[in-house]
Amino acid sequence: MRILFLEKCQALLHGLPYGFHDAGHQVLISGLLTERHLPALLQSFRPSLIVMTGWGPELTLTQQAYLCEQIKQAQVPLVYWAEEDPAFVHIWSLPVALRMQVDFVFTVSPETVLVYREAGIRAAHMDFGYDEQLYQPGESGNGPRLPVAVVSPACPYMYRHQLEHDLAGSLHTLIWPLLALGIPVRFYGKEWGQMKPIFGLNIPRDWIVEQPGRMEARQVYRQADIVIEVQSLEKPISERMLQAAGSGSLLLARDSIGLRRIFTPGHDMLASSSPIQTVDLLRHYLERPDERKTLQAHGLRTARSHTYGQRARFMLRTLVEEGILASDAADCVPGAGEHGCPGQPLCVSDARHTVKPGESLWQIACAHGTTIGALQQANRFVSDVLHVGQILRIPHRTAEDGEQLPKIKKWLDKAARLFQLDSLLLYGIAYAESDFGQNAGMSRAGALGIMQLKERTARGLGVDRTDPWQNILGGAMYIKEMLYEFDGDLPMALAAYNWGLNHVWHAVRQGGKQWLTLAPEETQHYVIKIMKYMSEAGRR
Repeated sequence: MRILFLEKCQALLHGLPYGFHDAGHQVLISGLLTERHLPALLQSFRPSLIVMTGWGPELTLTQQAYLCEQIKQAQVPLVYWAEEDPAFVHIWSLPVALRMQVDFVFTVSPETVLVYREAGIRAAHMDFGYDEQLYQPGESGNGPRLPVAVVSPACPYMYRHQLEHDLAGSLHTLIWPLLALGIPVRFYGKEWGQMKPIFGLNIPRDWIVEQPGRMEARQVYRQADIVIEVQSLEKPISERMLQAAGSGSLLLARDSIGLRRIFTPGHDMLASSSPIQTVDLLRHYLERPDERKTLQAHGLRTARSHTYGQRARFMLRTLVEEGILASDAADCVPGAGEHGCPGQPLCVSDARHTVKPGESLWQIACAHGTTIGALQQANRFVSDVLHVGQILRIPHRTAEDGEQLPKIKKWLDKAARLFQLDSLLLYGIAYAESDFGQNAGMSRAGALGIMQLKERTARGLGVDRTDPWQNILGGAMYIKEMLYEFDGDLPMALAAYNWGLNHVWHAVRQGGKQWLTLAPEETQHYVIKIMKYMSEAGRR
């Protein structure tokens, strides 16, 4: 089968698309969609199935309308995988599924299946998976063994403005007791240094490491004896949990009914319900390597039952059973691929390089102005071996590669510290407003600068909007005010930053949980663009 993913982000390639590829299907990612682009893509690629995995900045309301029309004309089944449920089901998952007239929805939240069915959309539950070819046990490298590691961004904005947030319970259960007792933990992720207001304790600087890429994360999983995953009760199963277990590490997470859909605490992972239990579990299994290795082996066996290849096969079987696909749709031989199928899924917007005799990764990286690590991550390498004729994906440069970005990010980081905000939030606003200063001129609405402040707003905040640093300060102050106004609700605060405080309150009163559907298309686009940027940046 030919599977077309409607998505512009290359990061998606490491998930479900590889699952379909591993199951023997040809996969293509659309790249940024335009009204002319999709018909040509449908005609040249001739997909048997189209999959959407989110509602990002590439899918505005206008684009959704013409994409829906073109897909219906092509008579290709359209499936939506709702990865952000249940938190955003009413804000965007359900509205986009209705607007795009999808044939079926797969949601990571079992409880949300009924929401879609009540709206007249066929739906089923499907958890996250993981890439078993990239994340598997192996040599731990030259680095030292890590007793305990946390591999995830801290996302302090979630707790700073909403201390009752569900994730705060996981932090209290899993992380706080280790800090209180001085049990060493290595934190791999952004913003952990900003968590003192949440814990009441500082995390030592030498415990914190910069956010790892996929290849570095795999190495951490292989080196760590125990990996702690801070997950919410709404989303008890995460991709990182399966990656850690699939790489041979022992997983420790907060206990929940949802967690037990896949894992069996005490058999293939560790689950804690209290700070005291967390400490007891860590001390017990760190001191007993044989017991730890037994659970690690069981965890690996469990993870291998939940790969993205198996998710892809489950999706196809379900669509066949529902009569959406023909009965032979799922009969492709795993790993075989179709005739002419490239060695990996590709994105239409990818730059590509065909390996020539004698070329090395270092030579190819230098020729394309990138790094060996970026090439490895973009191409799912598990070794440095190249083959003549092999097609490599070249990581594309973005606005974040610009020369002025380091200075702008320093200012954004400084403003985040001053106002106790997550720097990823300010990065997202700077990205959406001006592409990190690339489009900082006067807008049609009279806004100016990196954070696009209007003159009246800047005057009320007491900043000079023509000065880049003060413009960032003003943006940070304004989003802080909006977060306070909406009791920490990030989508509402972002909408107010773009659309205005009174407009958002009116939409909330009129639309309830689906308030965002009453906002202008520009505002809906704006909110989702920043939320998606923060989500993707946090995974890097």
